[in-house]
Amino acid sequence: MSKIVHPNLIQAYAVIIVDCTAYIIMPLMLYGDLSKIISFKFPKGIHNENVLATIIKICLNAIDCLNNNNWFHRDVKASNILLDKDGACRLGDYGVSTIIKEEGKCNNTYVGSICWMAPEIALNLEYNYKIDIWSLGITAIEIANGKPPYKDLSPNQFLEEAQSVRIPELKEDYFKFSDEFKNFVKNCLVKDPNLRPSAKDLLKNHKNFLDKAKNKEYIFENILKGCPNLHDIFPKMLNENEQYFIKTENRDYNKLPSKTSAEIDEEFNVDEKMEGGTVETNKGFLGPLQRQMNKNKNDLKGIFDMNEEEC
Repeated sequence: MSKIVHPNLIQAYAVIIVDCTAYIIMPLMLYGDLSKIISFKFPKGIHNENVLATIIKICLNAIDCLNNNNWFHRDVKASNILLDKDGACRLGDYGVSTIIKEEGKCNNTYVGSICWMAPEIALNLEYNYKIDIWSLGITAIEIANGKPPYKDLSPNQFLEEAQSVRIPELKEDYFKFSDEFKNFVKNCLVKDPNLRPSAKDLLKNHKNFLDKAKNKEYIFENILKGCPNLHDIFPKMLNENEQYFIKTENRDYNKLPSKTSAEIDEEFNVDEKMEGGTVETNKGFLGPLQRQMNKNKNDLKGIFDMNEEEC
């Protein structure tokens, strides 16, 4: 994954193995994931179709890039769409992504989040990269309605839906969506994967909806403005075992009598500046990784300047 570089994908800079644990070094996306933003600010869904088109087009370009490099994501959903302080939006979390080792070969591993799972995975059939298109259709409903369509179903009920001819429904209780958006969602949710379009097909054939997409500044003004970011949230989160604190951007501290700001400063370390974010580690949270990086600083020099192939 570290060799795939695209502005709409979270870049994996490096993986460091410490005591059988893999730490993936990635840029910090300051506003976290889209599902939290929806829960906080848009519980009935995001109804601005310029915003919908912007986020969906970003995901389509990211999926298309993965497919072009013989990868598929397998877990596209709002909680894996990450947002940065300038409104930049990227698809991330490759925990269950996989590579296509042979052209045309399908997979049959049962993975993914159940609400967003394509019927062919749920029914334990062979599948290919078209599963990401189904998940994107469910994600489009999740963003527009505030929750995915199968959220309240039990696993058995979900399997019944996967076997039926019914497709998930885009609800219009609070807002009437355009035909362009409804047709896009409908085409993503074709149950037969052989008839389901690819990301490239959708980018080509749904320009009437996708051309509504705006820039990252528009996303910030219409989605992120007024929402808490990670600098707002993390000072309130304590490590109960070690009682370390995270320093905020303006160098204010949450203090206990047993800790001075100088002591916290000594424990807190910013290791590397990178395009798109900062790697920040604290002993109370990433102590083993910090110690390993300190031991191998010479080996890690240049790790963020890898020569990577553009997508």
